[in-house]
Amino acid sequence: MPTRTALVFPPLAALSLTAALAGGDIEVIFTEVPGHATAVVPGAVDLDGKRIVTEFKAMELFSLAPDGSAWIVKGRNTAGSDLETMLLIGSGTEGVMLAQEGQPVHDGVAGEVYEFFGSGPPRFNRLGQYVFTARARGGDSTRKHKGIMYDGAAFHMMRQESDPALGLLDLPPNPSGDELFGNSFGSMHLLDDGTIGYQDSTIKNIHSSRRPAIFYNDTAFLQSGVSGVEEGEWDSFDANRFLTTPDGEVWMAQGDDAGPTANDDVLVVSGQVVLREGSVIPGTAVIVDAISQIHLAVNGDWYARGDDPVDDDWAVVNGALVAGTGTPVVAGSGEQWGNRIVSFSGNATGDWVIAGGTDDKDVNANDVVVLNGKTILAREGDPVDLDGNGRFDDDAFIGRGDPTATAFLGNDIAIGDDGSVYVIAALRNAAGEDLGADGLAGDAFLRIRASGVPCPQDLDGSGDVGFVDLLRVLAAWGPCPGCPEDFDRSGDVGFTDLLATLAAWGPCR
Repeated sequence: MPTRTALVFPPLAALSLTAALAGGDIEVIFTEVPGHATAVVPGAVDLDGKRIVTEFKAMELFSLAPDGSAWIVKGRNTAGSDLETMLLIGSGTEGVMLAQEGQPVHDGVAGEVYEFFGSGPPRFNRLGQYVFTARARGGDSTRKHKGIMYDGAAFHMMRQESDPALGLLDLPPNPSGDELFGNSFGSMHLLDDGTIGYQDSTIKNIHSSRRPAIFYNDTAFLQSGVSGVEEGEWDSFDANRFLTTPDGEVWMAQGDDAGPTANDDVLVVSGQVVLREGSVIPGTAVIVDAISQIHLAVNGDWYARGDDPVDDDWAVVNGALVAGTGTPVVAGSGEQWGNRIVSFSGNATGDWVIAGGTDDKDVNANDVVVLNGKTILAREGDPVDLDGNGRFDDDAFIGRGDPTATAFLGNDIAIGDDGSVYVIAALRNAAGEDLGADGLAGDAFLRIRASGVPCPQDLDGSGDVGFVDLLRVLAAWGPCPGCPEDFDRSGDVGFTDLLATLAAWGPCR
């Protein structure tokens, strides 16, 4: 506990510590901490289908149902190279095995087993149905790549490698109409009416200048070298960067047009270029150099983050800048975003969450997860209740042994319409050692209950900013690095922090 000056009220100090530790109500779902119960993979089996005990080796990505009711995690386990890749599905803090390497492909033919799963996340529609891609071993060697949908009752094979790819134009004099899907289609997502959308960079029987293309069902929607974008045409489409709202009303794609390479990277929403490499984000002086992550909410709101030419970061919602290097992490705070924003997403109710590094001088506490630019939900150095017993007695904290490494994984954050936030974060102990095997980061899949999270000035966690919180600020007055009362992270509790308390007076979300 940092040394405090001025008045000290022991009961209040205890309350302050409790509030600070409670943070955004962080719950552990899975971890990579060897020997811990949270590292055990539920439902893992061997090649004969017999249950085995194995642990998480890696958590690579996840997806969340729009309403926050379900999630799917892609990862690897320690059972060996023929069994390690897997998908797990769950709700809240409980999950089960969905598909595992070495096990029969859902709705596949005899002899087909999963080999690995697509590089893009599985996708849900609004009905709780979902779709994912996978590669199989065994069976027909020309039909290894699969797109599989679950409709709420059964699995269905929606697309396979070497299926006819319709609606494409080959480069003359090559004939058109003989094209087949390749072995790496991705960006697969599911509309409420059962339509699937996806991108294929590996179309067979077509000139390389006429691929990739993006599709709905078996028919091309947009094609490289053919389809127009602004005054030119598409040159390529990026992998895992094609999305559609479940009602089919709004679509989003990222790729390159056929113009000069200095400004050919474009993000397009329903036919309109909304971001372009080398161009300024509307209403700002920020120049887009790279677009690193995109997301499309079910209501059509779109989200993107990226870099400018000097490697400063930005994040926009529907084209409006909401965060960026040098802007306040939380409104009214002196703490600002650095040049390491790593994850950004939002929901259909207008909420957004962002994870990244700040200019906080404490390198052990300068990575944060922020809700709506108003509330810090989690911070590097926050303790984690690993065993769920209600106490922080597990010597587990968010962060890396190397504090300059990011505490939150890139592109791995989501918020449901119910306000629940999910994120993959690294874990370390109080000695600064990574909790993973062999000195590696012990990543954890976490849920943060964002609804009802107190604002920073609600130090006692009562849901209101009032006299108890004001007394806490006065009691901590003066030099106090790391104190929760130091809202602007200046290292001192002073007038700025007092004004922040008064500005937040009353009921506080």
